[in-house]
Amino acid sequence: MVQYKMMQRYTGVDFRYVSLWWCIALLLTSCQQTTQHNHKEGSAYVAEDSRGLKIALTQPAKRVVVLFEPMVDELYMLQAGASIVGIPEQVYQNESSYQFLSKLDKRIARKEIATPTYGGRANNVESIVGLRPDLAIVYEQDKETIVQLEELNIPVYAVSSKNKQRIYKELRGVATLVGKEERAEELISYVEEELIKMERPVDSVRKKVYYAWSKGRILSTSGRGSLMDLSIEAAGATNACTLEMEAPNIGAESLYSWNPDIIVLWNSKLADVYTLKELTALPAVKNKEVYVLTPTFNFDPHTLKFMLFAKQLRHWCYPEESAELLKTQIQEAMDKLYHSAKEGG
Repeated sequence: MVQYKMMQRYTGVDFRYVSLWWCIALLLTSCQQTTQHNHKEGSAYVAEDSRGLKIALTQPAKRVVVLFEPMVDELYMLQAGASIVGIPEQVYQNESSYQFLSKLDKRIARKEIATPTYGGRANNVESIVGLRPDLAIVYEQDKETIVQLEELNIPVYAVSSKNKQRIYKELRGVATLVGKEERAEELISYVEEELIKMERPVDSVRKKVYYAWSKGRILSTSGRGSLMDLSIEAAGATNACTLEMEAPNIGAESLYSWNPDIIVLWNSKLADVYTLKELTALPAVKNKEVYVLTPTFNFDPHTLKFMLFAKQLRHWCYPEESAELLKTQIQEAMDKLYHSAKEGG
């Protein structure tokens, strides 16, 4: 305090206030750097992620770690699978995903692509750094991983896949960062054309569809505004669940009150429904209107394949063509989405 007063006496400046303003200036600079640290000057490849942050690269990413399984799928759609150097362990554990992707990439078939995770769930940041990525694609809820990677100056593109608009925007964003913008537009245009073909007259009667979660969780469903709701609406049907919730758990009485025309299962068995005593009197169960989406890889609603989910569902709701013709159409769609391209050595 004595030193401050002596300095003020000779200079006319109160250095306590100088110090205060210096701290404020440092704080503002720090905040600005935090906001802009991903946006490099002169970058030619810039994309906004689900957080609203702009991720910028000076050249297309060549070594990409993907920690959100649906984005592994979409990188292969973009014909950028060769750039992947790390994936979630679930890609190998999910038989449906593994069987398909192993045909596109021999590294998948041989399980050579690294899985920088702990037990398939938590991410191992040290392993990720060891892969020397120039881009990491991370689910937006994995906040700890995002912070750790960004502190290590690894560009992170966060994704959510929460609705159709996000799926399109994030596909375009990733495509920009890996130099595949034209392919992204080609894919989105194709999906939009297919969705238009599935539109039903506004005044048509719409079937009510109940979606049940995986692994036999029949009384867990997806409400209005969810990805399942997106696929149901695209099929020209209505979500039987009236709740504005992402993943509600319900009682059998709710299912009876909604009285769905059909029940759709994901990674569950028909027996999971037909053996539930509390549902034996439900009309959809009595009429055997319970269906299983299989293989699940073909119908992942977190990706552009929400369109295929809708196509299959539309057939169950409004069977205007044969099952064999539908099977052919789905195979043709898969060929379009993946362009029958093989990647990897």
